[in-house]
Amino acid sequence: MHRGERFDQGGYAGFDMERHVTRRLSSWDEAGWRSLLVQRFDHRPATDVIHLPASSDHHFWAITRGAGTMQVRSADGWQKYAIVPGLLGRATPGIPTEVRYTTSAAMSSVHVHVPADIVDRVSAQTKPGRQDGPGDALLAPLLNSLAAAAGQHADPMYGDIAAEFLAAHLVTHYGRRRLDAPPGREDARVRDAVALMRERLGDPLTLADLAAAANLSPYHFLRVFKRATGQTPGRHLTRLRVREAARLLDAGRTVTAVAAHCGFSSPSHLSTAFLREFGVRPSQYRLRSQG
Repeated sequence: MHRGERFDQGGYAGFDMERHVTRRLSSWDEAGWRSLLVQRFDHRPATDVIHLPASSDHHFWAITRGAGTMQVRSADGWQKYAIVPGLLGRATPGIPTEVRYTTSAAMSSVHVHVPADIVDRVSAQTKPGRQDGPGDALLAPLLNSLAAAAGQHADPMYGDIAAEFLAAHLVTHYGRRRLDAPPGREDARVRDAVALMRERLGDPLTLADLAAAANLSPYHFLRVFKRATGQTPGRHLTRLRVREAARLLDAGRTVTAVAAHCGFSSPSHLSTAFLREFGVRPSQYRLRSQG
């Protein structure tokens, strides 16, 4: 099998990679892996919008060093993240991804592509996950370990086994729908509930309020919302509030004022949610934004 035969990389033909990054590692070249593509990049200090083409591959990345600000475009528009080691990102299969960033310290990253056929096969044999935790504590160290193994010319069988394990982790941790479904492809009833969240971002909202907006019973609403978004309503509302908090911090608002405006019971409540979402405290984010 040719090294890239099972991967969907055709969209990258003619892609001017050197404008944005310097590739330091490829598991195809260094280790001869055929089941997993692992790449390590050093990034330019800043870039205009990078248009990553659609691919059926499951593409994940982790920041390994650096500081600054990154924006990723999704169905909800541009979402802003603080660049910190361990920051994770992914491209939804079949959907183009747009990224832009500005760094204040040299940035490097590890990118991993898992072929769709491996994930499909593992998914058919594995019970989908239902986890809706604050993040994925395993994935960033795993991507780093894979890059280290490829750099040490680990046997192709290592890559085969790693691809199987990574596919199983993705399916059990995220669930099949969360891996495949493009963001924003929501049931109309879910859109109504999300619209209410946005309208009353700073107000107390109950499950009954959201279920009524969707014209569903609370029990049915929970199931429909989780199936459509991969998150509980409470988790989704918190993410909306935290992202609005980041926007207001960028505008120079104080942490105390932002917490009150975005519906958090206290600055410490905001700080906990913000750290979970962005990997930094609001005060740190505000300093970086102003710097």
